Amino acid sequence: MTIKTLTATLILCSTLTACSVMNQQECETANWNALGYVDGSQGAASSQFTERSSACSEYNVRADFTQYQAGYQKGLISYCTESKGFYVGSRGKEYQGVCPAKTASAFLTGYHHGQELYQLKQELNQAEQELRSEKYEVEHQKDRLKDLKNSLIYDNLSSRERREKLDEIEELNNRPNEVHRKLQEVNRLKKQLTKLQDKLNKMY
Repeated sequence: MTIKTLTATLILCSTLTACSVMNQQECETANWNALGYVDGSQGAASSQFTERSSACSEYNVRADFTQYQAGYQKGLISYCTESKGFYVGSRGKEYQGVCPAKTASAFLTGYHHGQELYQLKQELNQAEQELRSEKYEVEHQKDRLKDLKNSLIYDNLSSRERREKLDEIEELNNRPNEVHRKLQEVNRLKKQLTKLQDKLNKMY
């Protein structure tokens, strides 16, 4: 099984919760050096070998640790770079702490930059969702305001009930101000994101 085929299989596997570590055919035809390389190049934890070995032992297939480890270390060389760290961090993926000391610093520099970008995008997405929700509420508050005002005029209300309705009216009337505040926050985050992206584009 080639590295290209393995990579495609593992990417597919990662999207399927029911996908086992390795099936019988994969164990019997495994290229352990290539498997190690793929795992290392994807930043998988070293415990991945134990999981593979355990899966294959069920089919009486012995995993080759020496070959796997040789491939794994080569894979880490391609993974433990600043640009790869940025890629991992910018997609909100977790770093497993696999990089050797001599390359960990560069990887983590990129990783933290990527995390900064990812987190800012998440903040912006959240702010935009809140703005959409607030706009929806404002658009649908007119009927409620009309009902409240009619109730104040025509219903026989206690002092407490009247106060509660007046408070609700005030809250609804303040909704457009909240929309404006949330819009300002969205625009602020957009400007901040554009500035950060311009900075990071020069680096990566």
